[in-house]
Amino acid sequence: MRFKRWAIGLLLLAGAFATGRSCTGAVPEPRSGDRGHHPDGYAGATPAAVPARAAGEAKESVPRRPAAPEGKVVRVRDGDSIVVMRGGVGIEVRLDGIDCPELAQEYGRKAKSFTADFVFGKTVHLVGKGKDRYGRELAEVQLPDGRSLNRELVAAGYAWWYRKYSTDRSLEALEQTARRERRGLWGAPNPVPPWEFRAAARK
Repeated sequence: MRFKRWAIGLLLLAGAFATGRSCTGAVPEPRSGDRGHHPDGYAGATPAAVPARAAGEAKESVPRRPAAPEGKVVRVRDGDSIVVMRGGVGIEVRLDGIDCPELAQEYGRKAKSFTADFVFGKTVHLVGKGKDRYGRELAEVQLPDGRSLNRELVAAGYAWWYRKYSTDRSLEALEQTARRERRGLWGAPNPVPPWEFRAAARK
């Protein structure tokens, strides 16, 4: 009986010794709540796991405005034809709805000077109306103060309302006023419309 008790005690002692070795040799698993083992302070985090706002702030940029149809007038060919520099390219522009005297006509050079005084070297806004048969851009040319160069020419008596190609009756009204008050070319006894002058020159 004493031998059996002694044997059981020996077995219990051996079991306790084996259990103690396995506990002291084990490496503890890191706790998921630990913050010190990641440089960003996020347990197990990778760069993709960092909040999107922090990553996006460095890439934020100012939205670009669309380019406006504006340009600087670099040449005045005659009263109703100009060259506008836009995006590094010279754009041939024909003023829409009006027809100025040709340079060889009376008041032709005065019409050119009138246009140059208003726009040469200045930035204008073009309201496009399509293209003419020569590939020029047809446009209403708006001055820096918002006025229309097309209308100013007609009102001053340096252009006709181009009735063959325009339905703008307000230009007709401006022409009638200029005629009545004998402004510009309407002060001449018998002004010849430029389309008739060109037709005669072709013949």
